[in-house]
This record gives sequence, structure tokens and C-alpha cells, in this order.
Amino acid sequence: LAALERGLLKTLQKLDEYLRSPLPDEIDHNSIEDIKVSDRKFLDGNEMTLADCNLLPKLHIVKVSGGVF
Repeated sequence: LAALERGLLKTLQKLDEYLRSPLPDEIDHNSIEDIKVSDRKFLDGNEMTLADCNLLPKLHIVKVSGGVF
């Protein structure tokens, strides 16, 4: 069970890292500001796409127990 929890946590951390990383179209190469965190609302931008629709049910079934991790 602990191995499954570690695997889930690692996968959620990768998803969080991806969502925080700016997409290429969010980066203005002519700007002096360095964008470090994305402000998009969905996986591929600010519009919901098929990728979001496919991921949402998978995230919806993840239940958090009252246990300590």
C-alpha cells in the first residue's frame, strides 16, 4: 500500500510541475521578464480541451483518506 501511495504522490508531483511550467506560447522571448510559473487554467492553455476531459475523471476518483501520509 505504501508503494502505491508513493507512486500516486510522484505522479501528482509530476502533474503539478507540468501545470506550473509555462507553455511555449506563454513565454515572450522579447520581454526582459522571465516567466517562471504558468497562469493557464487548463492543461493546454486557458480553454478546456479533450486532454482535460480525459484527465478530469481520473482525478475525480482519487479519494483522500483521513490517514497521515
